[in-house]
Amino acid sequence: MSMFSLAVLCHLLLTAAFFWLDWRAHSLPRALAESVLVLCLPFCGLVILLLFKLGCRLLHLYRERVPEQEDAGEAFFRGTELDRDIIPLNDAFLVSDVQQKRHFFTEAIKQSVVDNQNILQMAMHDRDREIAYYAVSMLTTRMEKLETKLFEQESAVLSGQREEDVVLLEEYVEMLREYLSQREFIDHVTWRKKQGDYIGLLDRLLALRPDNIGYYCEEIGQLLDIRNFRTAEQVCEQMMLRFPAREESYLMYIELYQAEHRPEDLQRAIQALKASPLELSQKALQVIRFWDKEVRSNG
Repeated sequence: MSMFSLAVLCHLLLTAAFFWLDWRAHSLPRALAESVLVLCLPFCGLVILLLFKLGCRLLHLYRERVPEQEDAGEAFFRGTELDRDIIPLNDAFLVSDVQQKRHFFTEAIKQSVVDNQNILQMAMHDRDREIAYYAVSMLTTRMEKLETKLFEQESAVLSGQREEDVVLLEEYVEMLREYLSQREFIDHVTWRKKQGDYIGLLDRLLALRPDNIGYYCEEIGQLLDIRNFRTAEQVCEQMMLRFPAREESYLMYIELYQAEHRPEDLQRAIQALKASPLELSQKALQVIRFWDKEVRSNG
């Protein structure tokens, strides 16, 4: 191999190494632009960039611009303040400087202020392995704690102690609801079993707290999810008898008939809601407008 070929090969390897290191610290477009400069100006390009970066470091020109904190502003996550200027954690993922982004997220985790499921899922798929590791670690820890609490609560309920303790059952319902919301992190068999426990618990609470309309809506929603339409209709009937002056009773019938594909019954339920003397909420009006539009488009 001639000296020229060896020099070209060394230059290409040096450029590739520079690109890889630059990409780890900055965005891809910036790393590509700087690497092209190094490639097109052998030796000189690298020296110029290194001197430029050194000068920026010494003059502190690489600090990320962080929005100024307003006097009346709130820190993200329930007003909890970190040790430095506060920015929304969603925006932190847009920060090009890897070290800055990593710092924002890991500090938030250490201070236990990250409780938004969507943000944690974003972090799990982040290109930075350290951020992804922290997010997975936090989700795993959260699930382990939740499963431990769930087991303790379940043991207290199934042991027969304070069987009709409504407060105990309501706490159990809250834990099961939170557990079921983590569906993508739970295996299918376990999730379905806990869903069955949840439905059974809601049924028991309906007998103990028949005036809580939320339990009717939750049980009907879960029954529709497992396609148990017959039981769902029975709960709808109980709900209508108990709450004839609540729009939720009509809306749950509409959800049932929609899920079961009963268009005639669906239209009757919508007409009954429209004919009722109730003062309808925005949600109910949106449902009516949606199905009226569907009827016109299919008619």
